[in-house]
Amino acid sequence: MDPFETLLDIEQNCKAYAVNIPRQIVTERDWLGIGFKSSDYNFVCIMDEVSEVLRWPPMTHVPGSQPWFKGIANLRGRILPVTDLQGYITGKPHAHNALSRVLVTQYENAFYGFAVEQVLGIERFFGEEVKPAESINAIKSYMPYINGAFERDYKPWIILNFGTIIQTPEFYHILSVKTEAA
Repeated sequence: MDPFETLLDIEQNCKAYAVNIPRQIVTERDWLGIGFKSSDYNFVCIMDEVSEVLRWPPMTHVPGSQPWFKGIANLRGRILPVTDLQGYITGKPHAHNALSRVLVTQYENAFYGFAVEQVLGIERFFGEEVKPAESINAIKSYMPYINGAFERDYKPWIILNFGTIIQTPEFYHILSVKTEAA
């Protein structure tokens, strides 16, 4: 048998014994997100909401600021205010460690940094997996910022919306002491 006939024979055998692989149908409701930990829960946000993931950057502390406001960082010449996500929402700051990261998001031409316990990576979710926010048992203080949840391996992945946090008036009250007018 010549080499060409051998290849044809191999191809026919492959086709005859091939297992049909199910086709994955992608719908408009399917999306990619950045997974991260906060308050020992798994969260996810839409990939488009995060422009960058940073290791803990050097920051300048703002005197008199709230404990959840970590400070100001320099992001390639741009001012980046950094907020401890868990500290802001629950009042209990997370302990900064080697796994801590800052998720950078842009809203109305300004950048904001949210410090989280750990970034878990890129996750793909399918639209039919989404459950309403009310169906999950998350910390109640996170509820105003939650758009729903997914379940993977019997653990919820809570969909968090940074834009909703940024639009909250309390988010801009970083000073813990009132300044007196001169």
